[in-house]
Amino acid sequence: MSKHMKGILLSFGSVIIMALTPVMNKLSLSSLTPIQASFLNAFFSTIFTLVFALMSRKKIKWVTNKYLLMIGVLNTLGILLQYYSSAILDPVTIGLLGRFYIVFAVILSFVILKEPMKRSDALPILMTILGSFVIAGIDGDFSNILGVVGAVSYTFFFALTNILAKKGLEKADTQIVLLYNQLISSLLLLLVMLFTGQGNIQIGSGVSTVFISALCSGFVGLLLFYESLKYISFRNSNLIRTSSPIFVFLLSIPFLPVHLTINLLVGGGLIIVSVFLMNIHKGES
Repeated sequence: MSKHMKGILLSFGSVIIMALTPVMNKLSLSSLTPIQASFLNAFFSTIFTLVFALMSRKKIKWVTNKYLLMIGVLNTLGILLQYYSSAILDPVTIGLLGRFYIVFAVILSFVILKEPMKRSDALPILMTILGSFVIAGIDGDFSNILGVVGAVSYTFFFALTNILAKKGLEKADTQIVLLYNQLISSLLLLLVMLFTGQGNIQIGSGVSTVFISALCSGFVGLLLFYESLKYISFRNSNLIRTSSPIFVFLLSIPFLPVHLTINLLVGGGLIIVSVFLMNIHKGES
């Protein structure tokens, strides 16, 4: 097997594993509240990150940086909105709207990092926005609109978290930053959970599905993604990641009822094509 093919397979493996996340998030909410699920997700991610850092023989040290608390708060908001939108929308819609992340990443890179924005980015951004409006009009239900707003918002907070981490913590060790980020989110979400009287978590299927979600998105999926970058370009890896909504759809079928409407197909198509175009233009720069 060639190195290029190995990189492609690793990248697809990352996409497939991370595509389980929206499905597991939805299933976990059958017995957990969004706040409980958010806390468990951050808590499990903290454990995975700590174990991996220790396995990598990283020296865990105290870091004082104003950006750490800032990204921890933003990450907390992102996790909460992710689960609240998951409670309203189906995993396929969540998977499609999750592609909004790259749009915010481009815009925030321009605003905060002063990186140049190309004219070729304009059309994909407009297509993504249009696609989200089409999806929001699935059946005119106001709760669906709130779900779409929540899903788009969580991608904004995750993008802002990563941009600020790049701006203020570029010289810090990535694993240590990730550990602090998840730890701060865990503590904040614990306070929210206790303050709202939702601290009584029943051990069951909901906890196990959050565990799987955190394992897929926060550890195994990222590990395969970073490994794939050793063999293929960042551009090619991102192009492969545009297929994520397809795998979310396929993985949803065994677990949940999936309703494909014309709005979802048209809006989702616009979003997938826009992200594909944006990655192509990014690779050509």
